[in-house]
Amino acid sequence: MNFIITLIIFSIIISIIVFAHEFGHFIAAKKSGVYVHEFSIGMGPKIFSFKRKNDETLYSLRLLPLGGYNAIASTQEGRTKGIKKDQILENKSYLARFLILIMGIVFNFILAILLLFISALVYGAPSTKPYIGLVEKASPAFISGIKEGDLLLKIDDKKINTFDDLLLETRYSKVKEEYSITILRNNEEYTFVVKPEIKEDEEGNKYPVFGIGSKVVKERGLIASIKYTFTETFYSSTSLVKIVSKLITGKIKASNLSGPIGIYSVIDNIKSKGLENILYLISYLSINVAIINLLPIPVFDGGRILLLLIERIKGKRLNDKVETVLNSIGTILLIALMIYVTIKDIFRLI
Repeated sequence: MNFIITLIIFSIIISIIVFAHEFGHFIAAKKSGVYVHEFSIGMGPKIFSFKRKNDETLYSLRLLPLGGYNAIASTQEGRTKGIKKDQILENKSYLARFLILIMGIVFNFILAILLLFISALVYGAPSTKPYIGLVEKASPAFISGIKEGDLLLKIDDKKINTFDDLLLETRYSKVKEEYSITILRNNEEYTFVVKPEIKEDEEGNKYPVFGIGSKVVKERGLIASIKYTFTETFYSSTSLVKIVSKLITGKIKASNLSGPIGIYSVIDNIKSKGLENILYLISYLSINVAIINLLPIPVFDGGRILLLLIERIKGKRLNDKVETVLNSIGTILLIALMIYVTIKDIFRLI
């Protein structure tokens, strides 16, 4: 029963995120006058579908809630038979095509902002500042003089805005024998030299342990909720950008990534902790999808936007075969990465 409940929650979360993304593309396509054959949530066999009066689009729900798509009239995808020229994607202006491509990303950010705001109003707005709520006795942090209630400011002169920043600068950076940690206590700054305990994960990667934990401080009210919503969205986005950059430069290994099975495991762990945690997870994953889709890689929206900009600079359309080949290569690489990540997730579960 636990497996079924987690699977249902997982399916709902993925469907919400995919719906927001595809709905963004869909709305922009419709407003631009592009013909949309089908708007689908889910993949695989069709469960339910309908058409609205005076609307060419088929709206459908499919069996597997792990994706979705807009079947837009496009010469590249061969969906132009019987369609008027002015309703085909490639015949629209650069601005219209750009908006169609970018709105999926925009709607993922809108979803995240909306859910974070609702959560903050209902449950309170957690402070995004990295206050220390736990210092383990006899830990490296305790020995150095760091105390509960201290506010982290810097580590080795690198600014710390959230505990995610601390993780990125320690867990996913070169391990050192000692770190310089600057904190704020009673409106005064103090700097401590901390010699962490060095541990290894299951992959054999070394990482430092300081013996500290975060402290959750909440505020109530509309202003606090608005401030938290946009601050958290900004910091989550910048943290994800940092993670992607470290992946590209090799500072973070691909083995640290998680796929659907990893997400399932997270949901299984937090589902009993209340709706607040579920709302935050949906928001974080939605921001994740937005950032990943911004990457200038064929198959992602960012890659298609890059090709559109190249087309704009050249002053003529790119060869459809070249674009198809680039997208095919991107798809193959993405599938290969997903298989690799899924296998790693399975081994972690085992």
